[in-house]
Amino acid sequence: MDQLLRERLDILKEAGEISDEIRAAVIEFAQSFEKKYPLTITEENASMLITHLAMALARIKKGEEIIEMDELAMDEIRQSNIYGELPEFYEIIEDKLQIRLPESEKGYIALHACTIIVKLQNEGGSKND
Repeated sequence: MDQLLRERLDILKEAGEISDEIRAAVIEFAQSFEKKYPLTITEENASMLITHLAMALARIKKGEEIIEMDELAMDEIRQSNIYGELPEFYEIIEDKLQIRLPESEKGYIALHACTIIVKLQNEGGSKND
């Protein structure tokens, strides 16, 4: 994960929006994603995923409700060739934070993750160091 995204997480933590625990879980999620797929998580390709994930985890930890994703959009995401691989990433977060991700949040994570991978595949799939 690039330095700009780490700084983004630091700003969210310093502002009291996320905890150290959430920051660490998001970084571990990103590092695991980078190990599985031939890419580097950067501000350019994953700022929406990382920011959304950090803020959503803060809302979940506070017990706030996560709005359901549109079912048609969810059906489209389920068609992605990586959709079935995503539970291993949900487990990283759930184990690290001792929470259960709501299905609605898994949908949003899947949306962002699938978008990153599809874009990578369309660009020829190389690591962006």
